[in-house]
Amino acid sequence: MKGTLCVEIKFTLQVGDMAACLVRGSEGEENWILAEISGFNPSTGRYEVEDIDEEQKERHTLSRRRVYPLPLRRANPETNPEALYPEGTIVMALYPQTTCFYKAYVSQPPTLACDDYEVLFEDSSYVDGYSPPLRIAQRYVLPYKDPNKKK
Repeated sequence: MKGTLCVEIKFTLQVGDMAACLVRGSEGEENWILAEISGFNPSTGRYEVEDIDEEQKERHTLSRRRVYPLPLRRANPETNPEALYPEGTIVMALYPQTTCFYKAYVSQPPTLACDDYEVLFEDSSYVDGYSPPLRIAQRYVLPYKDPNKKK
């Protein structure tokens, strides 16, 4: 799995684990948010998650396909270069000072295990349509999942 050393996708998340979760907003839009796992119902296969945003603190019950676990460890470019997203890869990343994941492009992957990614977020407020490069911790850079794509 690219990005970092991630948990196995079939792995059942535990209470307290952090994940990117696709939730429906009050106006019907869908967004990926940073949330904490607060429970799992094995009979329905659904997770209970809590938005980590201090102002929101909303709880959601979501199917497994709407919950993407955050990586547990950083990838070391020297020993696991295949685990990193290369420059130009479309990802979803946690926008600084928010609890939401947005579409971004890898501008520079980490060169050392302690390094962050540099990403460019799509942002129409900039002339070229992208933010300046922003540093994002490895665990908050995930494979791009279009919130509007229906399965």
